[in-house]
Amino acid sequence: MQLTSTDGAVFELRPSGYEYPDFTIAGELDANWLVEHGMVRTAAGESWTFDDPSLTTWEAQELLDWLHALAEGRLEPRDDPGSHMVTSTLMFIEPNLAFSVAAVEGEQRLLRVHLSLEAVAGKSNLGAGPKPRIYEYSIPFWTDRTQLLAAAKQWRSDFAPFPVR
Repeated sequence: MQLTSTDGAVFELRPSGYEYPDFTIAGELDANWLVEHGMVRTAAGESWTFDDPSLTTWEAQELLDWLHALAEGRLEPRDDPGSHMVTSTLMFIEPNLAFSVAAVEGEQRLLRVHLSLEAVAGKSNLGAGPKPRIYEYSIPFWTDRTQLLAAAKQWRSDFAPFPVR
């Protein structure tokens, strides 16, 4: 899956395999961890990659559903428990990645990709100082319905070889 913002930022995420390929006990959490390869390029031109077991097979499906909900206008830039809208923030068991909706303007959606821990370990300017808190580092992406549907289609294809086991 690839997201490209109108300002030139790019985020790619692809499963590269099961974390424990030989562990196949059905329904077991450890059998369903996927190693994700991520590539980040900010609008300012900084870039890095990461490889880490960041999502489970179930969470990969949640991400697909969330992308479709965003493309279809069923997400708003807030979490309202009483609303019929799907939650606008998507977080996972491992706090390396999260996604949120920051704004909706007509057909445009401002999506934020939140990164922490292993997903920012390759970021060059973190240095020896304090590391960002969980999800403190985020990259904005202005997207539209067409791009979100293309990202969802690619994501479905990317994780299809790694079903729940």
